[in-house]
Amino acid sequence: DLYSVLAGAATLVTGGTVTGARTVGPGETRGNAIEGGAAQELKAGDIVHVPPGTPHQLLVSSEKTIAYFVLKIQETD
Repeated sequence: DLYSVLAGAATLVTGGTVTGARTVGPGETRGNAIEGGAAQELKAGDIVHVPPGTPHQLLVSSEKTIAYFVLKIQETD
């Protein structure tokens, strides 16, 4: 996934372990939270790449908003 933050702010958590993980589609896993991940603050203008297979979660506090664009890149044979 390639995230481009257009406006606002949020925290991106990457790595760690997904709790309550379930597969929702090809290559797509969802869960309740991430335990043991690394957090980084995102703001307008930031571009972040999350490598395939890396657990990630975008957290937006109740006082903030975020507008972002995600480009999902899939490998082909």
